[in-house]
Amino acid sequence: MKVNVERMTEADVEWVYEIETKVFANPWSKGAFSSDLKSDYAYPMVARVDDKVAGYACVYKAGDEIQIGNLAVAPDYHQRGIASKLLEQVIEFAKENHSKVVVLEVRQSNQAARRLYLKFGFKEAGKRKYYYRRPTEDALIMVKGVE
Repeated sequence: MKVNVERMTEADVEWVYEIETKVFANPWSKGAFSSDLKSDYAYPMVARVDDKVAGYACVYKAGDEIQIGNLAVAPDYHQRGIASKLLEQVIEFAKENHSKVVVLEVRQSNQAARRLYLKFGFKEAGKRKYYYRRPTEDALIMVKGVE
């Protein structure tokens, strides 16, 4: 299976929103994704398999930091390396932009995502109390230094 990761386009927003509503209990709006496409500090990306959007990452540059605001993979593509491909591209983007760290929040109960981030060298750096809704849950802050 060939996975291509590239910058999100307006034509991708419908696909991305469909994945978002399947994966998250409190989904972002279509407008949020469209807004990222027009932002100077956002770099939204999609992972394509056979010209279909299989996953996406919403990435933000702030000074010497890259923030992953959202990363998701369509349920039909889970456990196929799509999230890993997206993370590889995010880390490459961080290197290209001379960033020092990549930061994200993850649900404390999301063991699969936490294992993936740990595999990529992220470390738990703190907690945001009551960060998530539906259900209310703390977020773990995870950080990876960029070489």
